[in-house]
Amino acid sequence: MRVFPRLRNGRRFALLVTLASTLFFFLALPSSERKARAADRMILAVFVAKDSALQNLTMNELRRIFMNADDSAFSGQRSVPFNHPAHSTDRIGFDQTVLRMNPDEVSRFWIDRKIRGLPGPPRAVDSLSQLLRLVARSSGGIGYARPAQVSRDVRVIRVDGKLPSEGGYPVQFSD
Repeated sequence: MRVFPRLRNGRRFALLVTLASTLFFFLALPSSERKARAADRMILAVFVAKDSALQNLTMNELRRIFMNADDSAFSGQRSVPFNHPAHSTDRIGFDQTVLRMNPDEVSRFWIDRKIRGLPGPPRAVDSLSQLLRLVARSSGGIGYARPAQVSRDVRVIRVDGKLPSEGGYPVQFSD
């Protein structure tokens, strides 16, 4: 039984080549999609005031700072975290990556803390320029932004021993 009985040899060959190339394209697509997704990742640099002694944080320490847990044991001073507005892309990505929570979970977390009389959320700052100024002027200030947006008034620190320009930097998310 022939698959293409009415086609001549040349046409049969052309059809098989077309089918094979189409199959190859579909098999290669997930690999190229993964590469495109990796290129679309947003990196957030964590920064502090220039005169801050803080050089490096683990993801767990960064999480504790932005959850207003007691962090003085590992940073040597009380940190003052500053956030982007609640529904901004960078804030949502930061919360998902660092706090491991989506926006609804973050809201419930802070409501629960308020009910229990625990410290509230980090101060949300409306503009990036204001956030940079606040961190630069605060000895314990800490914030985050895309690397290209970070000014010379602050200093980017390592997270898990890596800077934003190094492979394996952990504070990144897909937009």
